[in-house]
Amino acid sequence: MARPRVELPEYIKSWHDYVEREPKKHCKDIKQLKKLIENLLKNSKVFYDDTDVEAFIDFCKLVKHKEGRWAGQPFELSIEQKYISACIFGFKIYDIELEMDVRYFKELILFVARKWGKSTFISAIADFLLMADGEPAAQVWCLATMKTQAAIVYEAAKSFLQTSDVLTPKDNPRKHWRTKRDKDNSEMILFPATNSYMKAGSKNSEGQDGLNPHGVVIDELHAIKNRNTYDVFSSAQGARAQPLNVIISTFGFVREGIFDSIFKRCQKVLSGKSKERVFPMIFRIDDDDDPADRKCWIKANPGNEEARPTTSYLEGEYQKAVEDPAQMPSFLAKHLNRASSLSVIYFDLLMVDKCAIDMDMDIIQDAYAVGAADLSETTDLCCASALIPKNGKLHLFQKYFIARQRLEQNSKADKMAYESFCHTGAQDILNDELMYICEGSMVSRKDVTQWFVELTEKYGVVFWKTGGDRWHFKDWSEDMQMNGFPIEDKDGRGVMFEVAMGPKSLSEPMKESKALFEDGIIQFSRHNGLFRWCTTNTAAKITPANNEIQPDKAKSNGRIDGYVSFLMSYVAYKKVKDMFDEYQP
Repeated sequence: MARPRVELPEYIKSWHDYVEREPKKHCKDIKQLKKLIENLLKNSKVFYDDTDVEAFIDFCKLVKHKEGRWAGQPFELSIEQKYISACIFGFKIYDIELEMDVRYFKELILFVARKWGKSTFISAIADFLLMADGEPAAQVWCLATMKTQAAIVYEAAKSFLQTSDVLTPKDNPRKHWRTKRDKDNSEMILFPATNSYMKAGSKNSEGQDGLNPHGVVIDELHAIKNRNTYDVFSSAQGARAQPLNVIISTFGFVREGIFDSIFKRCQKVLSGKSKERVFPMIFRIDDDDDPADRKCWIKANPGNEEARPTTSYLEGEYQKAVEDPAQMPSFLAKHLNRASSLSVIYFDLLMVDKCAIDMDMDIIQDAYAVGAADLSETTDLCCASALIPKNGKLHLFQKYFIARQRLEQNSKADKMAYESFCHTGAQDILNDELMYICEGSMVSRKDVTQWFVELTEKYGVVFWKTGGDRWHFKDWSEDMQMNGFPIEDKDGRGVMFEVAMGPKSLSEPMKESKALFEDGIIQFSRHNGLFRWCTTNTAAKITPANNEIQPDKAKSNGRIDGYVSFLMSYVAYKKVKDMFDEYQP
C-alpha cells in the first residue's frame, strides 16, 4: 500500500537546518548522518510516522529534573535530543514476516562528551520502552561490565520515574510501577500493566532464565572489555517485534574490543558501505581539529550553547590538562571524544634543560644521600643514581652501565653514542666517567654495587636508603648487603628496600618530579646527556579511574632507564625526608 511521503519532519528539519546554517559547529560524522537520513526519507520502503515520536516527547514532559539548576523543571528535550527521538521512533518499515510496521532502526549508538545529560536521556528511553512502547512482557536491561556500573543507569531510570506526579502519584506511588527483589536478590522495576520489568545486568546475567530483552541500554561502552555480554543480549532479541539497543558512551583510550568494533560499524553505516539498521550519532572533534581551538569544542559538546556543559567548565578541565599533561588524554577522550593513548610524553625539554648545571665534588663529598638502581635491562642499559639533598636542591649523580658485547648493537638501535659518555669532559670525575662498559654480554650487578661502594669509601657518602625494583631486588640486595648496605627489616631499619614499579608507588613521586623540574629543584650535570635524553623520552601511563600515572617504557620515545633510576631514588628520599631536613638542610 502506498504511503504518503513526508518531505522533512519537523524535528529532523530543525536539526538539518542547524547543521547547514552553522557547519563549523558539526563534525564530519554528523554531516554524513544528515545525508543518511535524507536518503532514508527518499527510500520507498521506509516511511515516517510521528505518533511514537510525539508519544516519547510527551512522556518526557511527565518527569522533572532532580538535580542542578534545572531541578524541579519538566524535562524538555533539546534540539539534538528531539532529532534522535524523531529518527529512532519515527522511521518505520513494513515487516513481511510479522505482517506489521516496525521501527526501522534497531540500535541507537550515541557518542557524546561528558555533561551532556546522557543519564537523563537514556533513562527516559529505558522507561519509555518499559511502560509506553506497547510491548507485552517487555524486558529492559541496563548493562555494564559490572552490575554496580549497570545499577547507575537503573537507579537513574528509577529516579526519573519518581520525579513524576503522574507516573508516581503522591497518594498512591505504587499505582503504575513498583520494585521487587528478583531471585538473585537484585532489584527490578515492575510495570504490571503489561507484565514488564527493568533490571540491571552484567556478564553474570548471561544465563538468566527466559532472557528475551525488548530493550538493552549500555552506558559507557568504552569501559566494556569483554563483548560477550553485548553479543548474548543482542542475539536473545529474536522473538521481539521491534527491539531497541541503546548505546551511549564517551570515547575511551586506545582500545581493542567492543568499542572499536561498534565504532567501525558506525563508520561503515555513515559512509554508505553498510545497510545495517543502526542510527549512529557521533559528536566529536574532527581529526584535523586542534584541541586548543575552543571553537571546535562544540562539535563534541552539542549542549554547550545551553550550558550542558558550560564553557567555563570545559576551559577549567582544559587548563588542568595543560598544567598536568597526564590529564590531557582524559580531556581529549572524555570532553572532545578524540581517541587518545593512555600514555603521554610527560617532560618538556626546556623545563629539564634549565636544571642542568656544572657539578663539583664538594656537593657529594662526605654527604648524606639516597640511592637507587634500575636493573631491569641487564642486557641493555642500566643506571644507578645517588641523590644528594642539600641547600634546598636535589643534586643527582648517576652511573650508566652497558655490556661491551652489546655496545655497538645498542648504540645503533638507540641512535645514541654510548661510548662517548665514558669521558664527557665534565670537571667532576663522576660526571666525566658517566658510562661504564661491563665485560661480556650482560651488565654485572656487582659492577653496580661497586659504584655505591666507591662513593662510600672514596668520597665518604653515607646512604640512608637505596631502592631497587622488586623484580630484581633479591640478588642485588644480597650483594649490596655483603658490602655494607643492610636490607631493611620489617620495622624499616636498614638501607636496601624494594620499590614497587606500579602507579600506587610511583604516581605521586612522578607528578612531584615534574614540579621539581619546573621549579629548578632537581640539579644534574649538563654533561649528563643520558639523563636529559631518558627524561624527555619518558611517557606517563595513565590509570583513568584515579588519574594515577607511572613511567611507560613501551610507549616512551626511547630509553628511560636514567629517569626511572632517579625516580626510585626520589622514592627513597621521601622515606627519610625528615632526616634530611634536620641533618642536611
